[in-house]
Amino acid sequence: MDNILIIGAAGQIGSELTGELRKIYGSDHVFATDIKEASKDIMEGGPFQLMDVMDDKRLIHFVR
Repeated sequence: MDNILIIGAAGQIGSELTGELRKIYGSDHVFATDIKEASKDIMEGGPFQLMDVMDDKRLIHFVR
């Protein structure tokens, strides 16, 4: 199975989307990222990375 990357997982839509996709596809397949810390459920419920997606080198490294 492919993995899913959520950018902006700490936001209103991103947090809801992350939770629902983790229910459907499993926590190990949904990677959440944001520039700030997310809720405890998002951060502890599966892979979470603090990341500024404007840092293209770090984003590419994370995706690989």
